[in-house]
Amino acid sequence: MKALVKERPGPGLSLLDIKRPQIKNPDDVLFKVEYCGICVGEVKVYDWSDWAASDSTLELPTVLGHEVAAVVAEVGSGVVDFKPGDRITVDVFINCGRCYQCRTGHSNVCANREIYGKRRGSYAEYAVLPERVLCKVPDDISMEEVALLENLGVAVHAVEHVPHDPGDVAVIIGCGPIGIMAAQTLAAQRVNVVLTDMVKPRLAMAEEISGGTVIDINQENPVEKISEMTNGKGADFVLEAAGTQSALDQALDLVKTRGTVVTIGTFGDPVTFNPFFKMTRREVRLIGSIGRTWETWRRMMQLIESDSLNLKPFITKILPMAEYEQGFEMVKSHDVMKVLLRP
Repeated sequence: MKALVKERPGPGLSLLDIKRPQIKNPDDVLFKVEYCGICVGEVKVYDWSDWAASDSTLELPTVLGHEVAAVVAEVGSGVVDFKPGDRITVDVFINCGRCYQCRTGHSNVCANREIYGKRRGSYAEYAVLPERVLCKVPDDISMEEVALLENLGVAVHAVEHVPHDPGDVAVIIGCGPIGIMAAQTLAAQRVNVVLTDMVKPRLAMAEEISGGTVIDINQENPVEKISEMTNGKGADFVLEAAGTQSALDQALDLVKTRGTVVTIGTFGDPVTFNPFFKMTRREVRLIGSIGRTWETWRRMMQLIESDSLNLKPFITKILPMAEYEQGFEMVKSHDVMKVLLRP
């Protein structure tokens, strides 16, 4: 079968013929990949940035790809909840199911987790994973949209770290797909959402589908704007989804006293700030968020089934897997939302 492989350190990927994976364990599920999205993290591996070169979870050679929409093709003898023909997506964190974190409902931070797409992945015609990390999807969502559910899970989990009341003010820093999905999630809870960015196509998309208002930081000072909107109080909740020093600084300046900042940005470099002046004096909470839990999956399905989300506009382009170079270059331009590869 054809697969997109990171063979060795250095820029680029290779489209290769490799052996189709086989079911080896009773709980294994073989699935046929319909679509797989290109993630910013995979762009770093494609370019072989310092971030990718220092990633200890990445084992080469490997098939990349984790934002997957697929159909079950075959199941192992011990599989209970899936059958051939089921439409699925996968959880990126392949958890052990036995450690303290898993047993307390936090499989996204499993002590023994494998990150999907780092040792095996779905830029391929077929892939195999244990059934515990698969998720069935509703019939009324297209397979193209299913490839967006990994991003949606990150967004929903990020906003569920704290309770939100109708009328609260939330700021999303970064109008990428996850930022806008987080805005849609908050808007469904009747939270007043403001999104900030400097890339005009992303601001335009956010204005169209986020359910919130947008601030172009090239034109307006977001700290002054939010202070004006909240009578000097500041935002109740800030989601940092840009992964830069300036974004984190801005988040801490935007949030109210005793407010919460959640960060999901993939930082390429270390950041510095003085916690005493930025956080301690005002009892500001800074929370890191990664992936999603199975409770998050439940909330995601409720949002989908209640028509609270608008996912289709996120799909900028669908390309055959053989045209992966064009897809990666499009994602690097920052002018697109999501590019999907089709095996």
